[in-house]
Amino acid sequence: MLVRGLAAVALVATAACWCALPAGATADAFVVRETIHVHARPIFPVLGLDLCAAADRAKASALGIDLIIDESCAPSPDNLTVLPIAKRTAGGPGLVGWTFPDEPENNGWTPASLARTFPYRRSSPDGLLSFITTGGGFVPAPYRSRSTPLSEYAAFAHLADVAGFDLYPLNHCQQDLSAVYDAQQRFIKLTGPMPTFQWIETGPLRPTYCGGFAMTPAQLSAEVWLAITGGARAIGFFTATWTPDEHAFDVTPSIAHQIARTTSLIAALQPGLTGAAMLASANSPAIKIAARRGADGKLYVFAVNASTNVVKVQAYVPSLDASSMRVFGEKRSLAVGNHRFVDTFTKYAVHVYVAG
Repeated sequence: MLVRGLAAVALVATAACWCALPAGATADAFVVRETIHVHARPIFPVLGLDLCAAADRAKASALGIDLIIDESCAPSPDNLTVLPIAKRTAGGPGLVGWTFPDEPENNGWTPASLARTFPYRRSSPDGLLSFITTGGGFVPAPYRSRSTPLSEYAAFAHLADVAGFDLYPLNHCQQDLSAVYDAQQRFIKLTGPMPTFQWIETGPLRPTYCGGFAMTPAQLSAEVWLAITGGARAIGFFTATWTPDEHAFDVTPSIAHQIARTTSLIAALQPGLTGAAMLASANSPAIKIAARRGADGKLYVFAVNASTNVVKVQAYVPSLDASSMRVFGEKRSLAVGNHRFVDTFTKYAVHVYVAG
């Protein structure tokens, strides 16, 4: 059965046991290696940010966004929620954890001052997780922040159980989307083994940015899967705009449709997305690839074309022992020989392969 991500998991959990939780109880969340778990289930969550209005939460939920990180909102019974770390007296069966202040390196914090102000440590036994988001200043120009040492990004990340960042290449007037993959890899090198995520832009943050560009559905899909192949264990969609007033959930119909398509695919691929990382490579720098062994025993290979060119590529996955593998959702299969297979990628194309 095709289900829509964590929202479906939440419904199952509610029917099984959440309704029996005492008042003030929380979702039982923890981390095993790089994977987030809620109620003993490994999950690959899709995040939204500061969706305080019920209408905005409903829109996000309808598109498959299933975990809301809020800096000022009260928990909602119909959403899994992460609240500000300053409000640690809150509770509720949808509460997954706490978030540190956004982009602390750009808002006057140091890792030491943040730790002193909010003495909540990762791996807390309370069944809740801590989250943190930094900017993308650890990435080379044009993103690099010379005022923040790389070591500080690592120190900020290590305050939390789950760490993420925002890059938004199109909002930096950059057309090279491979920066999304490269940034995710760099971030993981800074943080070491822990769940990481990346916020994905959904259009211009302000109408005048970069000449008032229009993000395409293909670009959004490519950014999501570039972060995933780079090692992300969750994805966030940044849906806010300033025109000049702030709108927390402001996406075009075509982008909304693509978000829904992407989250449906993520939901169907949960066993692979939460699986153990395996070695994988491609003989073209344009194709970013990752492989994971799911708890269902199947091997999942995720690949995305970061370029606007048509690319024919040979992929090598040492753990791929099958003679063929199916291309998920495309009604075709590929032959496998000597742990290798060949496929063709159009502009920003994403392919997922499953063996076993």
